[in-house]
Amino acid sequence: MSTKHFFDSADGLVDKAERGAIALNPALRYYAPHKIIYDTTHSNSKVAIISGGGAGHEPGHAGVIGRGMLTAAVSGEIFASPSASQICSGLDLANTDAGVIFVVNRYTGDCLNFGLATEKARAALAYSGNKSSGGVEMVIVGDDVAVGRERGGLVGRRGLAGNIITCKVLGAGSEKGLNVKQLKTLGDALIEGTVSIGTSLDHCHVPGRSKNAEDWGALPAEACEIGMGIHNEPGFKRLDKTPPASELIREMLHLLLNQNDTDRAYVAFDKDDAPAVLLNNLGGVSQLEMNALLNEVITQLADTYSLHPARCYANQYMTSLNAPGFGISLVNHKKILKETGQNVLELLDAPTDAYAWSGVRTGWGQATGKPRDRKAEEQEAIERLKSVRQKGGSVSGLTDDAKSSQGGPTNGDPQLTQRAITKACENAIAAEPDMTRFDTIVGDGDAGETLEHAAKATIEALKKGEIDLNNAAGTCLSIGTVLESAMGGTSGAIYALFFAGLVQGLVTGPGKAGQPATIKEWGYAAQAALTNLGTYTPARPGDRTLVDALTPFCESLANGKSLADSVAAAKEGAEATKTMRARLGRATYVASMDDKKDMPPDPGAWGVWALVDGLSQVLN
Repeated sequence: MSTKHFFDSADGLVDKAERGAIALNPALRYYAPHKIIYDTTHSNSKVAIISGGGAGHEPGHAGVIGRGMLTAAVSGEIFASPSASQICSGLDLANTDAGVIFVVNRYTGDCLNFGLATEKARAALAYSGNKSSGGVEMVIVGDDVAVGRERGGLVGRRGLAGNIITCKVLGAGSEKGLNVKQLKTLGDALIEGTVSIGTSLDHCHVPGRSKNAEDWGALPAEACEIGMGIHNEPGFKRLDKTPPASELIREMLHLLLNQNDTDRAYVAFDKDDAPAVLLNNLGGVSQLEMNALLNEVITQLADTYSLHPARCYANQYMTSLNAPGFGISLVNHKKILKETGQNVLELLDAPTDAYAWSGVRTGWGQATGKPRDRKAEEQEAIERLKSVRQKGGSVSGLTDDAKSSQGGPTNGDPQLTQRAITKACENAIAAEPDMTRFDTIVGDGDAGETLEHAAKATIEALKKGEIDLNNAAGTCLSIGTVLESAMGGTSGAIYALFFAGLVQGLVTGPGKAGQPATIKEWGYAAQAALTNLGTYTPARPGDRTLVDALTPFCESLANGKSLADSVAAAKEGAEATKTMRARLGRATYVASMDDKKDMPPDPGAWGVWALVDGLSQVLN
């Protein structure tokens, strides 16, 4: 595997790539501050299809924007999810009054950040009173069969090239005039009818990282792995010697189609189902070999399974930088037709301007010989976003709207509110050494620093007057905005999602506008936020996560208990994690965890207790 790159550093590389991508389609524009590419020709009357994720998967998603596919795509850094703030700006830049479908790969960061953007979008609609919008929905892509039901557990199937298939089908469905509800149903059915498996001769190498083979996980010269994802993660099975292509494909098809394997039998295919077949190049396979691999797949499908594909595709769709591997995806379009009434083949055949699917055929205009005015186009994006925010109801401008809103109850005593928030943050900062020590044992050691950074950012925002201390929902929304920017990783998305849920719970709860929020209103909002959070993370009490402290705290408040009693419940929940086996997060991979008798509490749960204990010290 080559570690040589023309750009030997990742610094600024994603921005350069995005700018290059829009040069291939005159309808595309780029909003550089949040790494968003959007289609200016999308009709306001049609549902916007938005996707995204970490960079490194090109041409997905920048290459599949255009009429008939994506309306906009949001990019993170290499293999890192974009933030919810980026996604919210992408939603505002997507021209639509008909609603939005987010197409999201089932990876924790992507699901949480797109989930937070979804909740903020719904909150923005509630604030604006816009009843005409078709709403906002997520289609979670999980098409991988490599990690079966037993090992996948709560996490579920990973998203692979099924993402791009979904973008094509839903984009065509939007052009056809389907509404948000119909597209959501179609998208979910499409994923339920799709299976994928990947394999690679080696891992990819990220520009700027160590070229030492051990550091980037290089495989031995003759080895390969089956069950590769798209983020450089190892496959579930390593073969010390790569077999002939025919044998490798035979095993991959067996994993996809063996109905006796109850762990992986996700989709059944009858002999007359004529699946759509897509071979996805992970980035480093020649098209010569891709075509030969496709031929082998078609031959074996016919000879072994009596399956004759209705459609075939083989190209780079969802890559893993330069990994020398490929994936096979099969779509049971007849199953989807029966369930939804939508013909997937017609939607796959529908025209699109997305250059990475079939090439752009329209929109170039006259060949004037003059360069595009890039500065004017970038200013156009800035002005467009400003215009959307000025109208109110903007997702990316939600915090500003909330500050001027009177929705929901007040805080009663703004000064007391400020002191309580400050004390909670000070407690979190004081807890950092313990959290870091705990996380060094069971995780990657950054939990304490992450919460400390967020706490300091919140205190700084208080000093600058950036936290709304008057309106209760506004307080939660502005704190959530700070956390979203200052708190990275999965825990940051969970905190931001929880605060977004608090906002909706306060606005729609029993409290009266203009009246101080009591523990009854906060209890209702806490339970609503907890329930909402549960739709985006599989974490439940007993999984050894921050939810083990957050759940008893919220439920205690919702049941009318005092703040002091609820804080005690949170601490009891955090302490109980000492004897739990981790089922989610990085602690899941600590092989010796079950053998340790004196495990520390989960650092995330400990941080939740520290925060609410700080609130209690001021408010009780």
